[in-house]
Amino acid sequence: MTTETQKHILDLPNAFSDLDPLIAFLRGARTQAVEIDCSNVAVIPSRCLQLLLSAEQQWRSEGLGFSVAKITEGCRKSLTLLGLEPNRFEDEETA
Repeated sequence: MTTETQKHILDLPNAFSDLDPLIAFLRGARTQAVEIDCSNVAVIPSRCLQLLLSAEQQWRSEGLGFSVAKITEGCRKSLTLLGLEPNRFEDEETA
């Protein structure tokens, strides 16, 4: 098992974008800390948010790092529309 953080650039130019690359990344990084880069995200669809929240809970329950970085204004608006704080993923691990 490596201690290096695995990084994935989430590419969601619209709400109907395919989540398969994110799912494959998360499956392949199950025993490692991960960072999800949201700089290419225009809007976070609810199905993606569900996946991120679930993965975050799983990783942290196993004592592994999980961060969501480079959150765009569109992401923040999506989080608010979906009932979460716009800074939901900003904490000591993501700041």
